[in-house]
Amino acid sequence: MSVEIPPQLFDNLAKGEEVKRTLKTRSLLNIPEFTFLTDRRVIYYNQKILGRFDLIDIPYSRLSGMKAERGMIAYGTMSFTSEDGDEISLKRIPKDEIENFVMALEVAINNVAVEAIRIKRKKGLAGKMIWEFNKSAEMIFKSRPPESNALSYQSQGQQNQNADPLNELKLRLARGEITVEEYLEMEKIFKA
Repeated sequence: MSVEIPPQLFDNLAKGEEVKRTLKTRSLLNIPEFTFLTDRRVIYYNQKILGRFDLIDIPYSRLSGMKAERGMIAYGTMSFTSEDGDEISLKRIPKDEIENFVMALEVAINNVAVEAIRIKRKKGLAGKMIWEFNKSAEMIFKSRPPESNALSYQSQGQQNQNADPLNELKLRLARGEITVEEYLEMEKIFKA
């Protein structure tokens, strides 16, 4: 399902932030509600009359839980909770869109988590399905280095010239400076 992204959302995205998945539901007054997965967070956008809107976002590093339930008939529900107590609750989600949205969430979180997460799945009778994720207290996320930190990385590199290159490579991976694929390629070079 192709969903047109509201222009107000683009005003609230960070520089370089990409929308990966969109989910559109309807409220009681048939006004659209959107939930977006970006490469950094979950964003709930509720369009209201007269140009007003509500926007709630939960960065993946602050997401403490998610629960989705696909009903037996036509719709399902989904909720997200943050460490701060914010909650995004979605109702009347078309049943066939829930699983793809949950799988996209798992991929998005795993792209920023140091250790991969797993979303629990429970299958019930007559097609009922439940997905659940609760963040453990020790879960660590990669952070994005500020773009203006080039000088500090250069001076840090000069201090660590005699350090083990494989350890430096692991640190770069943990900081999110390189991807897992880049890490594996560079690891081959250092081990050769």
